[in-house]
Amino acid sequence: MLMVRDKNFYKSLLLIALPAAFQSLISFGVNMTDTVMVGALGEEALSAVSLGNQISVFMMMFIKGVSSGTAVMISQYWGKKDMARIKNIFAIGFQASFGIALLFFIGAFFFPKALMSVLTNNQVLIDRAPEYLTMVAFSYLLYAVTENFVIMLRNVEIVRISLVISGCSFVMNLIGNYVLIFGKFGFPAMGIRGAALSTVITRACELMVVVIYLALFDSKLHLRPVDLLRGKKEMWVDYIKYGVPMMAADVLWGMVNTGKQMIMGRLGTDAVAANSIADVVLQLAMMFVTGLASASGVLVGKSVGAKRYDLTRQYAKTIQVLFFCLGIGAALLTYFIRDFAISFYNVSDSVKELARQYLFFGALTIWGTGYAAGCFQGINRGAGDVNFVLNVNLICGWLIVIPLCALGAFVWHVPAPVVFFFTRIDQILKVFIAFFRLRSDRWIRNVTRDTPAEGS
Repeated sequence: MLMVRDKNFYKSLLLIALPAAFQSLISFGVNMTDTVMVGALGEEALSAVSLGNQISVFMMMFIKGVSSGTAVMISQYWGKKDMARIKNIFAIGFQASFGIALLFFIGAFFFPKALMSVLTNNQVLIDRAPEYLTMVAFSYLLYAVTENFVIMLRNVEIVRISLVISGCSFVMNLIGNYVLIFGKFGFPAMGIRGAALSTVITRACELMVVVIYLALFDSKLHLRPVDLLRGKKEMWVDYIKYGVPMMAADVLWGMVNTGKQMIMGRLGTDAVAANSIADVVLQLAMMFVTGLASASGVLVGKSVGAKRYDLTRQYAKTIQVLFFCLGIGAALLTYFIRDFAISFYNVSDSVKELARQYLFFGALTIWGTGYAAGCFQGINRGAGDVNFVLNVNLICGWLIVIPLCALGAFVWHVPAPVVFFFTRIDQILKVFIAFFRLRSDRWIRNVTRDTPAEGS
């Protein structure tokens, strides 16, 4: 197998991947501090915020789906250095994301109790919904704008700004939570409403950092306010053809994950607690791999857009070997740190033992997660093979994982660790699917237009 020998490939991969990985790590830290600080207010407050955040997570799932669709197209047009169409695609992503965020804002601001009642039948939590949701709803609009800016910048290989944004986010959220939740430095103690306000302020600061960068330091894009509204009809057609399937793949897979959580959530309190511990450890083990997968998608897309298909194939072979090795590394890391990681949690011995068994199965499958991430998130997405990714997610998620988990939990009544294994069995299946798909050239799909853009 011919590996890429150009050092610039590996350098570019790391330059894009490291900020993305650190961004994920910082986001993880933000969520942890939110949980710890709100948890100090009591279980009722923590439950209300946790459920309210599920609406935020669902909104983010749609926004990230939109931006992943635009990312495929932007990376390929970046290979052609077609800045006019990059701006067009960005405008489409911006408009679609803002429209989605606006719908969620209306629901959370005007109908918070109705939304919360979908998630729980606990009247106490439903009654507390307006405290959090009516305030945090404003962050949805800010997040939609910032996310699209960051994705566009990453796919034209401007990556350091995302790390700056994440750092500012962590600091502002930490300070904001401390001051506004508990009422420090002369501010009133606002409780969970303070947590919501802190989130809004944090999102506003993130957007301000992006705007300042684009206004004062950007030398590639030269965006103007009018560019936010300049999506052309032909590019909307292309986005519906290539971007919407990618958005659908992400959203449907997010719904599969929600379904898995719902099934695991019906196996008892110990099973739920152990699942949350295992999820945290597996996320940490995959954090760098996920960032690297996004980076490889940018480089693959760039080579396809430039019509350097021999280079694309060479990249694909290298990425497969690299991510297979990283997957094995993640598996070994998960297996050997599982006892150490579990020891940080103040839970019962029964929960610790369940978490230990979960992580054994996690170690057995995470090598496949690593390889599949490099293929599906990196190679296939970057190469424009979007319908294939959608079909794989549909088949593996809805026809294999969810039915198997439901049968295991409610019909066969297998032990909880086996159900956990069923939630991840697709990670092994995807290895073989990806391997055989990449043996052909059907995955290389140039989604760009050759004619000059209007007004360029």
